[in-house]
Amino acid sequence: MSDIESKIIAADAFHASNKIRENYDLLNELFKEDTKNPELLWRLARANYDLAVETTKKEDSQLLTEKGLELINEAKEKIPDNFNVYKWQGILLGKKGDFLATKEKIANAFIIRDNFKKAIELNPKDSTSQFCMAKWCWSILQVGWMERQAASLLFGTPPTSTYEECEKYLQDAWALNQEGVHTALLLGDLYYQQKKYPDAKKWFDT
Repeated sequence: MSDIESKIIAADAFHASNKIRENYDLLNELFKEDTKNPELLWRLARANYDLAVETTKKEDSQLLTEKGLELINEAKEKIPDNFNVYKWQGILLGKKGDFLATKEKIANAFIIRDNFKKAIELNPKDSTSQFCMAKWCWSILQVGWMERQAASLLFGTPPTSTYEECEKYLQDAWALNQEGVHTALLLGDLYYQQKKYPDAKKWFDT
């Protein structure tokens, strides 16, 4: 095992332990040594996202998100069959929506959906990809009538989803990782919104 490979493993351990700054700093140091390694590129993109979420400064968050997208796009060109690049491109584009106008946000919704679906196609056993797709469905279900009408004027056919589609991805995510607190909570929200209160309570109590 090379030195860079062992350090990438260390960075993965930082990420798993939610040591966001340590992970980011280590990957940045490695990036200075090897700017073309695709396994490093997508991990650094992920680290930029984690830091973008953690920071309280909007300008810093936007810069980190843009840098993450730049890195993930480069990684995607080099390893187009790696599910991680599609998953993190979708996640980063979702984060970019915090800084976009409605029209651009809606346009990106289609790309985000396609990225998550491709990630699942490449690795159906990744619970995070399944959850991300469920979260996408949920966000579309929360779009109000007025916003949907505006989207129709802009794009003809706005992105759509159903409770059944959202539930499927959530149940798949749960089957793969039964420690997913966010999955259980979203299942509770999904059933509650459909007035399936006993089912909602079951998942809220999980």
